[in-house]
Formats: sequence, structure tokens, C-alpha cells
Amino acid sequence: MRNAIYSLLTSIVLLTASYNTLLSQTKEELQNEKQQLEDDIRYTNSLLSKTQSDKKSSVKQIAIIDNNIAKRNNLIKTIGKEVKGLDRDINRVSDSISILKNDLETIREEYALMIRNTWKNRNTYDRISFIFESDNLNQAFRRISFFNHYSVQRKTYYELIEQTSGELAIKQEILEQQREKKSGLVKIEQAEASKLRKEKVQKNEIVKDLTKKEKELKKKIKTQQEAVAKLKKDIEAMIAAEIKSRSGDNRLKLTPEEQVISDNFAGNQGKLPWPCERGIISGTFGEHAHPVLKNIKINNNGINILTEAGSFSRAVFEGVVTKIMKVPQFNNIVIIRHGEYLTVYSNLSEVFVSIGEKVATKQNIGIIFSNEQEGTTELHFEVWKGTELTDPERWIAKSR
Repeated sequence: MRNAIYSLLTSIVLLTASYNTLLSQTKEELQNEKQQLEDDIRYTNSLLSKTQSDKKSSVKQIAIIDNNIAKRNNLIKTIGKEVKGLDRDINRVSDSISILKNDLETIREEYALMIRNTWKNRNTYDRISFIFESDNLNQAFRRISFFNHYSVQRKTYYELIEQTSGELAIKQEILEQQREKKSGLVKIEQAEASKLRKEKVQKNEIVKDLTKKEKELKKKIKTQQEAVAKLKKDIEAMIAAEIKSRSGDNRLKLTPEEQVISDNFAGNQGKLPWPCERGIISGTFGEHAHPVLKNIKINNNGINILTEAGSFSRAVFEGVVTKIMKVPQFNNIVIIRHGEYLTVYSNLSEVFVSIGEKVATKQNIGIIFSNEQEGTTELHFEVWKGTELTDPERWIAKSR
């Protein structure tokens, strides 16, 4: 009996410890994800507050709010996962409490039965008489052993009752803590949902305001798209000139050293650092519908990253500065070659590097231009493979 109970309690303890280890890893991941999302939202809100300083609505504000809405949706989902995890914990602890209560009741009943039986037979089993009435020495030893076993069994029952009662009290305290934590998380989840609704209303108001400025927006879009086309044309001309100077056959002829860099660059797809230390993607690669104007398409040959004023642009990989130029709307532009690949860093107010200079991964190459009228600091970043444009988001890491 004693061994069976000890075995049962040991199994419960081991299974609980194993399950807790598994859950703690999941909880830690959720906590880290939640903390990162909250940090991202604070950062995005700081960017948004700067664009709103002049009380004017802008397309950039929509990009920032969209980013915030996406982050907050993820935050709400993450909190929801935490709440579900706590529900599982609460159910598990409640089950453990039920098992412990049943175990405690069983042990107490068996202990009481043993005491009752001992009391009923107290005259029959007088220890001294029982031992001295033995027929031989071996029988006397066996009878002494019986009384010792009874004494140990009684002590074991007492210890089991104490241990199970203590475990039950701990589990009940844990249950109360988990219920309080769940209540707090539900309140946070509700608060985040309220903020999300307000952000959607805010976005709709900005869209409504900007719709009234259709003529002004169309003029701005035309100027920007002309700049996009000119930058692309200038880069294509530069690539063609490089190919011609190296006598390649419609392809840039690489030195062995350049080939190694090219292969390493390709091998780091999805792992390259961001071209600035921190920011949010405000414009994605390819052709998209305009966020405000209907039936208007805009084309982006790279990605745009909104960041803080005074931020540096940095090289995403080792390479050689192959071109520095200026294009209207993009200010200063630095182009770095990484073997077959090119990375383009546009909209810089200052440049720290020179043509032909070798740069290292994450080396600062210039200061990103800040538009004081709009309250924005935005980097335009492109990645080329040979003569073809590629989506930069495929190359840079998901997190900074």
C-alpha cells in the first residue's frame, strides 16, 4: 500500500515538473513576443506623433497606422494565447487539486480504519504477551517484526497525510494566482482591442481628409513615379557600363574574390541586417493600389523604411561602393556592389563613403534625410541581382 501511494505521488510530481518545463518555454516565448510587439507599438507611436506635429494628414501617417494596426492585432492574438495557456494551467491545477483531495480522503479513511482495528484488538494484541507466547525464537522475531511494521505503517500514513495536505495548499495558492493573472490579461486584451478600434477610426479620418486633396496627391504621385523611373534608368545604365567595361557577355564578369562575396551574399538571403538600425516598412516592393486614391497604382522598385530623425543608413553586407549620385526626390544615393548583387541606399542627406571604398557589414554609410515639412525620415532601399530588381524583404531578416 505504502509503495503504491509513494509511486503514485512520485509519478504526479515528475509529470507535473516535465509539463511545467514544457509550458514555461512556451510562456517565455509568448512573453518575449508580447514585449517585442509592445516595444514596436511604442516606437511606431513615436513616429506617428512626429508626423502629426503640423496637424496635416499624410499618406505616411496611413502607413504608420497600418503598421500599428498589424502589430496590435498580433499583440491581441499573443495575449489571447497567454489567456488560453492560463486556462489550460487552471484546468490542470484544478484537476491536480481534485486528485489530491481524493488521495487525501482515501489515506485518511485507511488510516482511520487501521486505528479502529487496532483499538478493537488492543487486548488481543498486547505486545508483551503476544511476543512471550511465541512457540520458538523465530516466531518471536516474526512477531516483533510485525509490530515494527505496524509502527512504520502508522508513521507512513501520518507523513502521507501531511505531505498531501501541504501539496494541496500549494496547488490552491497557485490556482488563485493564475486566476488573478488571467483576469489581468483579459483586461489588457480588452484595452488593446479598444485602442485598435480607435486606430481604425483615426485611419479612416485621415483617408477621408486626404481624399479631399486628390489633385494635390496626384501631382505628388506623378513626381515620385518619375523619380522612381529615373533612378531605375540610371542604375541600369550604370550596370550596362560596368558590364561593357569588363567585357562580359550580357553579364558582369566577376573576379574570384567577387564571386566569393556574391555567393556569401546569396547564402544570407533572409538573414541580412536592416539597412538602418530601426524602423518600419512604409512601402513594399512592386505595384500596389494607392492607399487613398481609387484606380491609382504606384510602383516601388524597393522598400521604404520610416525611421527616426538623425538615423544612419548602413551597409547590409560587405562590398565595394560602386556609385554615388543624386536624383530628385531621392537626394543622395549610395550603390554598393556585392559580386553579382547591388544594394541601393537612397534619400541620404549626407554620405560618409567614397567610390571604390570597401565597406563592412553594418558600416554606417550616411545619414537618412529628414523631411521637416512632413515630419518623416525615410530610407529607400533596393536589391538588384544582375540586371533584375528583387524584393528586398526577401533578403533582410524578419527582425532587426
